[in-house]
Amino acid sequence: MVKNMNNENWKVISVYTTKQAVSDGVLIRVDDSLSQEAGIKYPVYLSLGVFTKYVQVPAGYEDEQDSTGRLFVILNTFRFAAKRCQGSYLEFHLVTHTPDANNWEPNEVFTGGDRTYRLVKLKATIQAQDFDDPSPAIFILKPQED
Repeated sequence: MVKNMNNENWKVISVYTTKQAVSDGVLIRVDDSLSQEAGIKYPVYLSLGVFTKYVQVPAGYEDEQDSTGRLFVILNTFRFAAKRCQGSYLEFHLVTHTPDANNWEPNEVFTGGDRTYRLVKLKATIQAQDFDDPSPAIFILKPQED
């Protein structure tokens, strides 16, 4: 353990803000009206990885799915899991219907039967919305993402 260590002596080397991540496309801000409709009162951000893999409609599924429906599955599954959560970090699971195109990831499990259905693990944290904004926000990511 380091003695006499306090943050007054620390020099900030670099800060990558939520605003910058949204501007860069690394984070996607969910429209507040959609998250509130799902019963979530704080702003919600999705990683680009979550958005492209689980919200955007995969090719060939355009006639049976839409991105709003896919997003609501994530938001509602999160909300139900969050009701049981005691801290600021949560892992939760949902089933997604995705083409079996050799694009399985470590957070996806074959559920048996039809290989187009995957059990997906995601994580969520609740933390300050940004470096200069301490209001709470929810960040939903793949488990291997930071």
